Amino acid sequence: IQLRHSLDEEGEYGAFTSVSVDILVRGTKAGSISGTIVNRQKIPERYFLSAMDDHSSDLQYVAVCLFEPRLGRTKLQSLRDGGDDNEFDFLYISTMHVEDQHKEKGSSDVGAFALRQLLHHPFIKGRAAHGCWSVSSCIYILDPCEAMTKEEKENIKSEERKEFGRRRAQTLPETEESLRAKEEKARRMDVLARLDANQFLRNGFFQDIAVARQEGNAARFLVAAYGHWVEPLKSHADAVAVQFYVAPRTPRPPVGKDAEILEVTKRMCSSRMAGVSSMMIGLQPTTRDGAGDRDRASAYQTEIARLVAEGGSLARSNALHAACANKDPAIVRCILNMDPTTLESRDPSNSTPLMIAAATAAGMSNIDGMPRDQPVIDELIGRGAQKGAVNLDGMTAYGTLKSMVEEYGMAMNAMMGRAVQTGPRTMPGLAELEAKLIPPGGPTAADRSGGASAQSGFIDYKEEDAEFDREYGDHYSDY
Repeated sequence: IQLRHSLDEEGEYGAFTSVSVDILVRGTKAGSISGTIVNRQKIPERYFLSAMDDHSSDLQYVAVCLFEPRLGRTKLQSLRDGGDDNEFDFLYISTMHVEDQHKEKGSSDVGAFALRQLLHHPFIKGRAAHGCWSVSSCIYILDPCEAMTKEEKENIKSEERKEFGRRRAQTLPETEESLRAKEEKARRMDVLARLDANQFLRNGFFQDIAVARQEGNAARFLVAAYGHWVEPLKSHADAVAVQFYVAPRTPRPPVGKDAEILEVTKRMCSSRMAGVSSMMIGLQPTTRDGAGDRDRASAYQTEIARLVAEGGSLARSNALHAACANKDPAIVRCILNMDPTTLESRDPSNSTPLMIAAATAAGMSNIDGMPRDQPVIDELIGRGAQKGAVNLDGMTAYGTLKSMVEEYGMAMNAMMGRAVQTGPRTMPGLAELEAKLIPPGGPTAADRSGGASAQSGFIDYKEEDAEFDREYGDHYSDY
């Protein structure tokens, strides 16, 4: 390989270094690797997320998933056990490309050998013989496109352009056919992403289950620490034999008339926010411009009754979840009046309407605190919503609120370039809302840990930091 590096001007504090690698086979370029080295020691305490966010959305995503906000320490016990420490740098590999002729029949040799040379390069390795290395952990997010042929890439782009055009032309509810197509595409992307993994697996990288259980592309994260990649290179057969985590099958989103009910609900809620009449959003012309909540709910009830008569279901449609997410108490009341079973219905993420309402309320917090007027939450609780119901992480609506308030607070501080505050958050109005949501039997273990108890493998630094602060003061620089 040929490695080049330079100070990355996109980042703050002089903490970011761009790395570019050419992969050579018999003197001819056969691929490339690019990435960013992050020097965690140069980033001031509590500004880690802010620095990542300022650099790029990719690093911000990596930081939120894998590192804690105070000092940039790894969240993963597996990386800590492998030697990762915030005294050293971490490397995020953003792209790794090997030309098609060197990947015939799934071969991973060129990629695996090139990656090994990179990880053992003096610029990355540092003075390992003296117990001091430069980079102590490395992250890569699997890219399905790297395992595609050029023809497959063009077909995918063409399909995405067509789908974007259809969706832009009009809001289309999901159908059984469109869902099957999406699911088949997702399965194909997973297969291709798995092929991209072999060159990394041979170098000690692995899929950490604690991360893979999270939503989005988290299952495509591969990570390794220094102690993992110094082990002997694994064979291609050993890499192929590695089984990846497969997420439990979640309920499918609504289709057919159920999907139409969901779309009508979203449009009606949007009409309230935008101040337009129901006639303007395609509902039956039973209202007039400037109609109030009562007329809006009446028009909604008429339209939903028609769709239910045609085979639709309010409970299957997750309409109540949508109304809660849009903070629309009039539509919430209308749905509950039409079908009380929606109160404890579950969406594809296994959340109840009360959990959605709690998460939405968390997003309403600002510099003045939390709004004390919470009509949607009050309506749900007044109807008997189960405050002790839990989601897949074992969290109740109470835990969802606390977790999201902390998450939004950290994200806002990061975007504003402010120091991230860890630990319990206090703000006007929050205690009152927590009191409304707290389960009769008290918070669950997952509520108290932000869901971590259902995701073993994550490190909780709270006690460690509290002990450190007691001994050395509130600021890390005092040490």
